[in-house]
Amino acid sequence: MIEILFRLYERKVFPYFMNKALGQAEIMDNRRHILQHANGNILEIGIGTGLNLSVYPSSITEITAIDPLLREIPSAPVVVKLYPDAAEQMHFENNTFDTVVSTFTFCSVKDLNITLREISRVLKPNGRLLFLEHGKAEKKFVQKMQDVVNPLYTVFACGCNINRNYQQVLSEAGFKIINYNLYRARIFPKFLAGYLYEGVAINEKFENYL
Repeated sequence: MIEILFRLYERKVFPYFMNKALGQAEIMDNRRHILQHANGNILEIGIGTGLNLSVYPSSITEITAIDPLLREIPSAPVVVKLYPDAAEQMHFENNTFDTVVSTFTFCSVKDLNITLREISRVLKPNGRLLFLEHGKAEKKFVQKMQDVVNPLYTVFACGCNINRNYQQVLSEAGFKIINYNLYRARIFPKFLAGYLYEGVAINEKFENYL
């Protein structure tokens, strides 16, 4: 019974409330701002319920998207080719995409380093990674609070983490960050998920993956 209730919470209850929060006007403006940099052959990882689809530039008419939980995608001006891949293991060929988009997905992937390796693999050399994520705060005291709360938060947030430093991990993975902002989002609790990382990173590290 507990397992059934948790699956219901994971698949219905939590996504409903997250969709409400991440679909608020402030966050939609953040999405629109970062997506202005999207171009060419685009891959969106963790598309979820498709909140980004209404704010892509009008020049974007088609994207490829992945999500291990295939949900119903709303009708939109953007045509979506949807696949049930996980970000840690994608079926696409090397050197496929000009742009990869991640909005509120990196926080939930099980292994962020493997995910970034996969993104580097499927991105063309000098391709762009556009990211909008919530993560580690700037102040040390708040960081410590996040570290304490995160294990419990991860359980109730279905794998989501609030203490990841995306500027650091992207740089370590071989991406060059060319546009970056870290700021507070007023709609989220100050001591939890209220710190947003927004930016553009260039895929400088390219190798032949076998």
